[in-house]
Amino acid sequence: MKGKTHVVVLMGGVSAEHEVSLNSGAMVTKHLDPARYHVTPVTITQAGEWLFPDHPDDPIDVYEAVAKLKTLHAHCVFIALHGPFGEDGRIQGMLDMLGIPYTGSGCSASAIAIDKTRAKALAAYWQIPVAKQIEWIASKWDADHEEALRHAVAEIGFHCVVKSPRLGSSLGMAIAKTREELAAGVELVLRYGERVMVERFVSGTEVTCAVLDVVDNERPIALPLTEIRPVTSSFFDYHAKYTAGATQEITPAQIPDAMRDRAQEIAVRAHEIMGCRGFSRSDMIIQGEDIVWLEINTIPGLTQTSLFPQAAAAAGISLSELLGKLVEAAIG
Repeated sequence: MKGKTHVVVLMGGVSAEHEVSLNSGAMVTKHLDPARYHVTPVTITQAGEWLFPDHPDDPIDVYEAVAKLKTLHAHCVFIALHGPFGEDGRIQGMLDMLGIPYTGSGCSASAIAIDKTRAKALAAYWQIPVAKQIEWIASKWDADHEEALRHAVAEIGFHCVVKSPRLGSSLGMAIAKTREELAAGVELVLRYGERVMVERFVSGTEVTCAVLDVVDNERPIALPLTEIRPVTSSFFDYHAKYTAGATQEITPAQIPDAMRDRAQEIAVRAHEIMGCRGFSRSDMIIQGEDIVWLEINTIPGLTQTSLFPQAAAAAGISLSELLGKLVEAAIG
């Protein structure tokens, strides 16, 4: 351990993306260069308890965990947590208070980016094209289903996409072509939280752009685009994202160079507008000559089937090198 950088990898968490986070954390733990880094994996259970490797069967509450985290004297925390309580600024704020460097975006950028409705409003203000959407809270739906449906049909129409505005991995997401499917989609989304977003469906070529931001005083760089073609699903849902062979992920994307350049510029602008750092990944739809921006992910997945490592590999950056760049940027 002497002379090595000590990195604590935080994974798991209380959100519905717990399993994805465990996979990301395991990949980070495995691929951080052991010649340079001493790694301590720490798992947060879905009950909010923390498991440290010296007592893997003895979970402790967050108050004890904070004190224990300080005693580890980590040079950096690698945040491999996805979704609420991991990607929304709360863990980031805690680490800021503790004075511990961490990978990825800071507190405010994380809080903005995870909220799809507000992130889209900010993107639209800076002239990034987005799909129209409305949002409800659960009480509005509970008070009058029919009025809520009438409002959605009048404002958005069909097809439409029903999603949770604060979850990733396509959890709590449905495409509706009828009132019945819209109602079922709303009920599905409300299992994951108190808010639901109904968004105009945009057909076209789905692409995602990874952005790497690890050099001070230099503009972030866009990595090669990935084109997403689900094979067994009607859209890029949870199964399509995390099941090997369920989706064709083509990197670099097979699109015209001019469209590629525009999509990459949009991804970099979104990263900058939200105030992100380290890395991010923007999802977009190419519809004819137009590009519609969907959302930004401040802690992209790092599993074996994840898109950010694929884009990095296409740019000649190994997973080990990518992780090292993120850690060194956080410390620097």
